[in-house]
Amino acid sequence: MLDFARRIYEKKLKKSLKSGNLPKHIMVVADEVDFIENLSKFREFIEWCRKFGIKEISICIHMVHPISGKLLSKIAKKLSDNTNLRIISEKGIIEESSGDVVVNLIAGYGGRAEITDAVKKLAKLVESGEIDPEEVREEHIERFLRIKEAPDLIVRAGEEIPDFLIWQSIYSELYFIDVDWKSFRYIDFLRCLRDYQRRERRYGK
Repeated sequence: MLDFARRIYEKKLKKSLKSGNLPKHIMVVADEVDFIENLSKFREFIEWCRKFGIKEISICIHMVHPISGKLLSKIAKKLSDNTNLRIISEKGIIEESSGDVVVNLIAGYGGRAEITDAVKKLAKLVESGEIDPEEVREEHIERFLRIKEAPDLIVRAGEEIPDFLIWQSIYSELYFIDVDWKSFRYIDFLRCLRDYQRRERRYGK
């Protein structure tokens, strides 16, 4: 009975979504243990995004322990087939594949570190005379960021504001869920999209 009611509610939610007003880039945040223990859930999440034409997903992981690039690559390959998987850490882009959906796996590389690295690269151009310091604009910093596209929606399990993609996410919509990733269901995903569509995005205005 409960499963039947849930399926009816899922259909109702899906039908209520407007096709022309969906996020193009979703960012999700998880702890290291949550991510490793629930790879199948994140794989499902990617497939749900694919169904709705969402072309970019950034999975940001709070790393408690250092993890080798080789092990991270092995774990990441279990996420999904046919994706443009980009593994990003403080060392740069470890690996990149090809597919119809971009999946950025960001492992312990916070937004402050990303901005600091971008400024260092920009400073070298100023020092070499390639850029006049008086002509430095936002787009010069954005040129050196690892993730170019700003996330439209950030989904976080818990109440912590994530330290990922700080520059890119200034106008992103935040959605906090009251379940952990293990318990996250398709119906919760649909609610995220519904909530996003109900908001009026002002982009700081």
